[in-house]
Formats: sequence, C-alpha cells, structure tokens
Amino acid sequence: MKLVAEMLDKEADKEFRRFLDATEQSKWEKKIAKLSALPKFPNPSPNVYLKYLASKNPFVEAIKKYLELKRNGQSVWKHLTPDLMQACGHAKAINGILRQATPTAVQKIKSMVLDDETVRSFLFELALAINFFRLGYDVQFIDLEDKGNYDLLVSDGTRELEIECKTKSADAGRKITRSNFYLLCDVLVARLAASKQQIALLLKSNGRLSGRQEFFERLAEEIKRCLNTGDENGQLESVEFRIVNLPETLRIRNDHEARVALAPYWSPSAHYFVFSNSFTLIVGCESTEADRVLKAISEELKDGADQLSKTRPALMACFLEEIDDDAWSQLISNSGLANMSYAFLASSDRTHINFVAYSSDRTTPKQEGAIINFGATNLRFDNPSPKYPLSKSFFRPDS
Repeated sequence: MKLVAEMLDKEADKEFRRFLDATEQSKWEKKIAKLSALPKFPNPSPNVYLKYLASKNPFVEAIKKYLELKRNGQSVWKHLTPDLMQACGHAKAINGILRQATPTAVQKIKSMVLDDETVRSFLFELALAINFFRLGYDVQFIDLEDKGNYDLLVSDGTRELEIECKTKSADAGRKITRSNFYLLCDVLVARLAASKQQIALLLKSNGRLSGRQEFFERLAEEIKRCLNTGDENGQLESVEFRIVNLPETLRIRNDHEARVALAPYWSPSAHYFVFSNSFTLIVGCESTEADRVLKAISEELKDGADQLSKTRPALMACFLEEIDDDAWSQLISNSGLANMSYAFLASSDRTHINFVAYSSDRTTPKQEGAIINFGATNLRFDNPSPKYPLSKSFFRPDS
C-alpha cells in the first residue's frame, strides 16, 4: 500500500467529508452530544475532567469544530487551527487506507477510530505508516489484514522491516489516574473559589486515589475547615494534605510562570494542576506507594516481542501518552527507561529486534513556512548485535 501523505489546506473540507461518510457522521454526533450532556462544575472551575474525557478521542473536538463551521456556512480551510489541521491529515490518510484495504480491515479501522480506548493506538500506528509513506515505501497493515500478529511491514523494494506498535497510557502503572486527579481538581476549584485564598495544596494518598466525587466533596470541606481555623495540615480517610500560603500578589499567566511557582513543591511522582484567575490554587497529589510505570512498559514490550515473526529486522515502537519535550530530556541518558530498554534488547530471545523507539503526543506543532510540522520528539535505542542487521539509512535513505 502506498499513499501521498501530505495535506493541503484546501483539501480539508473534502477529506473531512469523506471521513464522516465512511465512519458515519451520526455516530460522531452521538459522541459529541453525550459529552455535551455531562454535568459541568460552575464557574470558575475549568472543568478539566470533562476536557480530559473529550481529549481521549482526538477526532471528537475536531469534528465538532468542523460541523460548527459547516452549519455557520464558513470555509473550513480558512479556519484551520493546528489541531484541526492534524485531524484533517489523519482523516486523509485513513480515507486513503480505506480505499485500498480489505473489507475486514475497513471494519476494524472504523471501529478503532470511534472507540476512545483504541483510537490513540491506531493513530500512533498510522503516524509510523505515514513516516514511511513519505519516503515512498510500501506499507502493509499486517494485523488489520489478518496476515500476522504484528502491526506493519515496511519495504523499500529490497529491504523489509517489521514493526510492532504498543501504546501505554499515562496512567499505566500509576496509583493516581488522571481522570481521578482531574475530577478532584474540579471539585477543589469549585468548592474553594469563594475563599479566594492564594494556596498550594499538597496531597498524599495512602495507595490509590479514590475516584468518588462524594469523597472529593468531603475532602474539599475538610480543607475549607482547616483554612478557616488556620490549620496547615489535615487528613480525611486515606488522604493527608498540607496547605501552603502563596504570595497574595501571585498571578500565573503562562506555563513558565507555572513551572516557577511549582518548583518549591515539585515531586517527580506527583500530578500537578495550576489554576490562576481571581485566586491561585496549586494542587499536587502523589501516592505513598511507588508507581510502576517502567514495569508496565517493560511488560508491554515483552508481549510485543513475541508477536513479531522473528524472520526479519524488527522495530518495537512504544507510544507513551502525555510526555512533553521537557520530560524527554530526563529520559535520554542513564535513566530507568534507557536501562530497561537495553536490558530488553540484550535478551537472547530478542535478537530479532533491531530497535526500540519511544514517542509521545505533546510536542508543540511547528510552523515551517506554509507547512505545519507535527513531528513528535522520540527516543530510539539500538540493539548492538541484531540477528538481522539493517542499516540506519533505511530510515533516512538520502543521508
């Protein structure tokens, strides 16, 4: 299979229309309506929990925007934001694959893009395929076509590379999930807004953090009580908290100021949230038990290694959700991720794997002339003694 991967602005409307026809517009409208009907917290709560639910499927907000533009009689290509442009590019690639795929693969693709739990995994697989389409290579979707257990087979005409794609949620191996943390933050902002106090709340959960809104409401009331009595420390059931007063004049207007404000309270194992409007609230929450993120990634890689045929050069590609560019620098050298990857490649059972690569979705799009580049930061670890050597020029044939 070969595709033209580049996306032109004026193709946006046509490709979105084809995508909605293929995947059934009514199904997307139902998903949008379901999200819109969820209860919201009153202002000034930012409703980060609902935004998190909406972000689980990147197509939902893009299609909502597209349908709004069409209802208003506005040109889509004249109102393209980076997110909308990226969704258009994905839609174009999927449209091209659907035209060439078998009926079995077509049904699988339609199901995956509509499912919030599988769409990001498929889009990662698609992003890898697009990278090789741009090089003019042939790409077969092996698993989708029921031809094997691994995901992609890439060929430049003389050499072939098998690719197995794995996706790890940002919650994998964590005691505190994003959904529970975001719901907690919405409750805290809604319940503490009236006090208009400038504070940082540092919470520690004994093990996993509950996801019960009723518990979060009671926790917010206990924090309010401590604010009124001047107590700096408190506890409700399994959650301890500390209240730190912030400067009265503190207002956080951008990511840099948020990082500066967080610095005194930073812990690498905690989740953080910053709200700054009529008052400032910083929330940090971590567990007393260690996260097992690396273990979760390692188990996924081991499972993927056995899905490859072991008859060709192979790449294990792992998508790690919500790793931003700043965090990658902590993973490059002498890190747990690097040590785990090299130990994985050193096994005599995995000599068929030439490379392990990691990527994420938090790299800011870059405007390069008339083109928006959505390329993601990534890390790659090479097997020093692969069973089937493959030159690095396979990835950069012009170098």
